[in-house]
Amino acid sequence: MKELPGDVFVTGQLLPAQMQALAEQGVMSFINNRPDMEAPLQPLSQDLEQAAQELGVDYQHIPMAGGLTAGLIEASEYAYTNLPRPIVAFCASGTRSTALWAFSHVENLGVDEVMKAMTNAGYSLEQIRAPLEMHLKAKS
Repeated sequence: MKELPGDVFVTGQLLPAQMQALAEQGVMSFINNRPDMEAPLQPLSQDLEQAAQELGVDYQHIPMAGGLTAGLIEASEYAYTNLPRPIVAFCASGTRSTALWAFSHVENLGVDEVMKAMTNAGYSLEQIRAPLEMHLKAKS
């Protein structure tokens, strides 16, 4: 698991037992950025949501199947603004979750800080610098 600013962690696919262990350690919310049926034996979002409900923690499914869209960014911004922290966001490897975190936090942190945070977490996503700058400019 990799840490990002704002009491957010990103990781690869989680299973219900892992969600339980994280909830027992204080995680309050999960964001699943992985589409259902992306890989064999991957748990379905509805099963993960049920596990979260049984644990008494929040769960959002914001699947990113292709490229970044305005809808994905808006849903992510809403989740990061409203879900209790700490938050664990996950996908297959954590890369999509990291990118969505970046777009959700660029307005508050700025492009350079977001890029630095992603690099420090082990994600080399220089290719999203220009889209982040455009997104930030559109927000101003």
